[in-house]
Amino acid sequence: MVTIMVCIKRRFEDQPSCAGRGSEALACRLEAEIASQALPLKVQRFPCLGLCEIGPNIKVVGGDLYHRVDEAALPAILSEALGTR
Repeated sequence: MVTIMVCIKRRFEDQPSCAGRGSEALACRLEAEIASQALPLKVQRFPCLGLCEIGPNIKVVGGDLYHRVDEAALPAILSEALGTR
């Protein structure tokens, strides 16, 4: 089963963070899509992927690391995780 890691790091207000830019909502959206389609994928909410300045960041384990992710990017991330892109 392929894992999609979503950075959920929340920093102080004056510092950029993935959670501050909506990564937790993106994780929820991915989880909902995976569940609704019964996809063989899982989401891991990860404490930090180390690049909050260009977040939200999402990593397909064994694949690409995506930066500045928004909802429009989620279909491409799911496609990569499923090996269909």
